[in-house]
Parts: sequence; C-alpha cells; structure tokens
Amino acid sequence: KRPTELSGGMGRRASLALQLAQHKRVIVLDEPFTGLDYEAAMSVAKELVHLRTFKQTALLLISHEPHLTKVVMDPDLTLENQTITLEDPRLKNATAKNSTKPSLFGTTFLHRFVNRTMDYTLYSLPLISMAFVACGLAISMLSADLLRRLDFQDQVLELVDTHVRPLIKLLTGEEANGLQMMGVRFKVQSMMNETIPPAKATIFAVGMTKLFVLEIGPLLTALLLCGRIGGSYAGKVGTLHATSQSKLLLTLGISPLMWTLWPSLLAALIAAPLLTVTGTAISIFLAGLVGPGYYGIGSTQQFRKDMTDALLPVLRLESLAYLWEKDEEGNYLLSLPQLLDSITTIRPGELIAKVKDIDFSVTYPPRYNGWTEMMIEAITYPPAYHLSKAVVYVFIILGVAEAVANWCKSTLTPRGVPAVITFSVVVSGLLVILADWGFSQLWLLRF
Repeated sequence: KRPTELSGGMGRRASLALQLAQHKRVIVLDEPFTGLDYEAAMSVAKELVHLRTFKQTALLLISHEPHLTKVVMDPDLTLENQTITLEDPRLKNATAKNSTKPSLFGTTFLHRFVNRTMDYTLYSLPLISMAFVACGLAISMLSADLLRRLDFQDQVLELVDTHVRPLIKLLTGEEANGLQMMGVRFKVQSMMNETIPPAKATIFAVGMTKLFVLEIGPLLTALLLCGRIGGSYAGKVGTLHATSQSKLLLTLGISPLMWTLWPSLLAALIAAPLLTVTGTAISIFLAGLVGPGYYGIGSTQQFRKDMTDALLPVLRLESLAYLWEKDEEGNYLLSLPQLLDSITTIRPGELIAKVKDIDFSVTYPPRYNGWTEMMIEAITYPPAYHLSKAVVYVFIILGVAEAVANWCKSTLTPRGVPAVITFSVVVSGLLVILADWGFSQLWLLRF
C-alpha cells in the first residue's frame, strides 16, 4: 500500500518498525502505543523488552498507557529503570478558588466569526494601507506632473495667427496690423489662463476619483486579498482534509462548511468592503494633497468639490433625482439634515404608501426595458459599483479556495497543502481579473 492508504494504526506500526530496524543505541519513543489495539500494543511492548534485554538498547519512553509502560519497564526482565510521572497541574488546583478553566473560544459559530473578522480586517489593514499609499502617491504624482507639463498655448496662438488674420481682412477689407494681432493674442492668452488651470484641476480631481473608485480600489484590494484571505482559507481547509479533521467533524455531526466556510464568508463580506473603502479613501486623500499642494493644480476646496461631484453624481431615477437639485448659487435645495428630518417624521403607514408610489424609471430615454435600465443605473452608480465589485470579488476568492481544497481532498497530504494554497491564489486572481473585465462591460452600458 501507499503511505497515504495506511490506517492510523498501520502507519504507526510501520514507522515504529522503521525506527527499530535501524538498531540504534538510544531510541526516543513518543506515544508509541497510540492508535493500536490491545494485542498490537502488547506485542510492541514485548518487542521493546526484547530490544532492551538482548540488544542493550536504551529507551526514552513517553506514554499515557501506564499498564503498557510497566511491561516495558518490568524489573524482573530489565535493569536500570527510571520512571518520571508528571501530574496534571489542574488536579493540584482543583479545589483552589483561582483555578482556571481551559478556554473554549472558537467552539461556537460566533467565536469563529469574530476570530475570522479580526483576522481578515485588522491583520490585512496594514498591507492594504501601505499598498494604497504607494499606489496613490505614484499615480497622483504621475498624473499631476503630466497635467502640469501639458501646455498648448503656442499651438493655439499659431492657430490665431493663421485663421484670425484672414478673418480680420475679410471683415475690414484691410490687412491686420501688428497692434491688432497683438491685442487678439493677448485676449486669447488671457482667456486660456483663466480657463485652462481650472479645467486641469477638474480633470485631475475627477480622474483620480473615478480611477480609484471605479477601477483600481476594488481590483487592487481583491488581488491582495487573494493571497491574504484566499490563501489563508485554502490552507486551513486543506489542512483539515489532509489531517482527516474534516472526517472527525462529520463523525461529531458537525458540517465542515458550517465550521469553516460560513463564518469565513460572513467575515470576508464585512472585511473586503471595509478594506476597499479604506484603501480608496487613502489614495484619494493623498491625491488631494499631491495635486493642489505639491504641483499647484487647483485648490483643495476645488478638489473636494469636484471629487464629491464625481463620487456622488445625480442618480437619474425619477423619484430620487430631485435630491441633487441646486439653486443659482450651487447649493443643494434639500440639505442632508432636512432629508433625514423628512424621513424620520414619516409614519409607518405613510412610509409603506410612499414606497409603493416611488417611480424607479430613469430620467432619460431608455434604450432597454425599464427594469434593465433601472438596474444598470443603480448598479453603476459609483458607490454601489464600488461596493458591488468588492462583494463579488470576495465570493470568487473564497469560492475558489473552497473548491480547490475539496477537489483534491481524497488524496491530499500535509505536504500538498502549499500547492493547494498556490493554486487557489493563482486561479482566484485570474478570475478576479476576468470579473473586473465583466464589470467594465457593464459600465459601458451606462447611458
């Protein structure tokens, strides 16, 4: 038989025979009788007596089987026996008031859920934060430097000389003199100085916000969590299968999925969106410092305004679009406190009636049927799009880890667990990238 096909007792006897056959002068035996029936254990004990008597082999025997130990240490057959008995310290303190009980943390679903949540969130936070600090600084600095170097005034002034001079001749009947052209050039240049810097600031703020919220934030977090959460979970489940602990759970009447998958999935559904939002917020915050502060692209107030407009555009549904209406000064007609006050003062009966009267149709001419257009508008709304990607990606990560670990559980050994982890991380990473392409196609359907 192959080593993986041996039972526990057969494997223990084979390993014990391998050690005894080497004729060593000193042999350390740690629980050699565990997993053996009485007859097999007694035969092993007699063989050990034979080794001590005829081979003069010294044994350091560790066992919880005192009746078998007495056979090996029989004073009538062997000499120089020394026994050390270790007492359970809990027995000494059983009557003491300050005696401590063994911890049972992890035996309930809630305990495992809390443990996974702390593991996935707190231990992953430094990794996510440092990755987004590096990514946010690099992308914002490169983008701001590109916008600062972008200068097309000379090209515009050349076009002015080329096209405005004939126009002046056409209107006046005379060639444009140097003073007229100087005035035109000065006016065009002053107009560009007034419009180009604010336009660059808006491009920078909107570009950084949409880039991190719609694409880089969820994708980078998911790729990091493929190794952090997916690898950890695949290793845990793989170890359960390799050491037959999953069979023990079934013997105890406990579902392995309830023991491992469900608490991990609920914890990951909390950790992944939190980490995604945290990383994205760090990158946008750094972009707001780099652009206006270091490269002089707009002001911090303008960056915040453009960032807010890009992050929370008008939700183009008939019953909700009024929330974004502004007055002539650019202030929202309905402030957040007013909105909350109007919601909290509604009675339960009135709330049900108002929900039924909500019109979820889009405010623009639909290209598909009404419900499809409404779902596209709702899912591709930037905050919803951002969180939807995080949730879908974490389902992919844990689903792949569970599938890979169960796929080879019948032949899995402890030595093969690292391969399970590697394969799970690679496959989940590829599927996350494929899912990101699918989300991009969904975004293209937005009107």
